[in-house]
Formats: sequence, structure tokens, C-alpha cells
Amino acid sequence: MNKTTSNILAVFALLLIPISSSFAQQPDSRPTPKAEDNYVTEKGFKSKVFEAKYRDAVSLGNVLRQLGSGFKGASVSANSEFKTITVRDFPENLLTMEEALKRLDSPSPPRPNIELHMHVLVASNTGGTTGEVPAELKDVLAQLRGTFNYRSYELATSVIQRLTETSRGLRGKGTAEISKSPASAGTLTLPYEYFINSVTLSTTSTGTPILQIGEFSFSTGLTSTLLDNRTQVQTALNMRDGEKVVVGTATLGDRALIIVLTAKLIN
Repeated sequence: MNKTTSNILAVFALLLIPISSSFAQQPDSRPTPKAEDNYVTEKGFKSKVFEAKYRDAVSLGNVLRQLGSGFKGASVSANSEFKTITVRDFPENLLTMEEALKRLDSPSPPRPNIELHMHVLVASNTGGTTGEVPAELKDVLAQLRGTFNYRSYELATSVIQRLTETSRGLRGKGTAEISKSPASAGTLTLPYEYFINSVTLSTTSTGTPILQIGEFSFSTGLTSTLLDNRTQVQTALNMRDGEKVVVGTATLGDRALIIVLTAKLIN
């Protein structure tokens, strides 16, 4: 390489240095994104506060949340204390939620009261006839005679208990009178107590109301020269409105204790 060529290359190198520096120092002309664009990527959101009048606001909010757009920034916030549901979304989603809330936030239909009829029968083979029993038990007696071999039935006591749906237990007690025997005059006093727990109302697939009792127990007994026994009937059961149910039998000395229940729904 001759001297002239070397001088030309040196001058060219000096020219490149300022040009490269000027490119590196040029500022970025792109606009800085706004903070709101990092949170909401869609414009046109609206906000609305709904009032929960009858149902729990949080439960309603969980349903309405499924009707949202799902876009970033959309929200559904419920407050049980103030009974409000605050929504932020597109207007069409707000309208859908409002229509759904009209159907969902409605008063619950009144729950009927329950009237439980409890009949306590004592069956034996020592009597020749059946004592007087309520008319509503006539068909039950016909069923019992076809199932058991006892000759006579007598009504020890009848109890009417008013109930509502509850998870708390209900206790009751009283005394009943039964005959000593056909050969002996007079009666025996029979103390008893009962326990009813976990009462709920539901419906079948056809809409028929069903009374569900998680636990029912009836216990009685006494100690005497004629009876020396304490017995108990205990079970869980489901009953339809007006249905008569033989919930259990138990031995009571030389006799049998039979419990019949009937549920009646009162609006």
C-alpha cells in the first residue's frame, strides 16, 4: 500500500466516527403508553351499581360475573353489608346482567309449616277386640292386621307437633294410658319422650313436596308387675304430604309398641 492510499483510508475512518455517533444519540420518537392503556385495553366501559333486595349480594355477584365480557378491566364486585353489586363492563353486558338480576333477585316463596301427627299404638294377643282408634288410622289397622299376628290394637296416645324446617333438635314428653290386661281392670300409665332432629322440605322430580326427618326417636317404658321393659323406636324417614307411615315397632313386655306418623303441610 502506498502513502497516498493510506492517507485516503485515514480520512474515511475519521468521517465514519461522527456519523455513527450521531445515529446512536438520536432520541426514541415513539410515544410513551399511557398508564390507563396498561390497565384497560378496551374503551367504552361503563359502570353501574345494582341493589340486591332479596338474595345475598355475593351469591348474586358470582352468577353475574359469568355474564361479563371477560375483557381486561371488566369487574364485578359485591358487598353483602350494603347489599350492592358494582359492575364495570360494556353497556350490552350491563344490560344482560340487569335482566338476569330481575329474574334472580326475587323473594323466596313462603315455606309451609308442618303439622306432624304421631299415633302410638299398643298391640297384644291377650285382648279379643280392637279398642277405639281415630278414623284416619282405619286403613293403617287393616295393613297391620295383614302384617302382624296380634289380635288387638289400642291407641295409647296421639300427639300433634307443629314443626318448621330446622337443623336443631326438638324434644317432647308426656304420659299415655294403656289397659292392664283383659282380665284386669284399670289402666297403666306409660311415660314417654320423643326427639325430632334435622327437619327439611324438598320436592321430587315431579314437584311433590317431601318432608325429610334426619332423626326420629320415641322411647317409653315402665317397671311394674305387669310390664318390665323400656323400649325405643329410632329411625330417619321421608314422608309425603298426608302420607301415613308406620315408622317402627318395638317389644313392650308381652305387647308391641307401634308408631304411626302423618305429615300435613300447612300454608
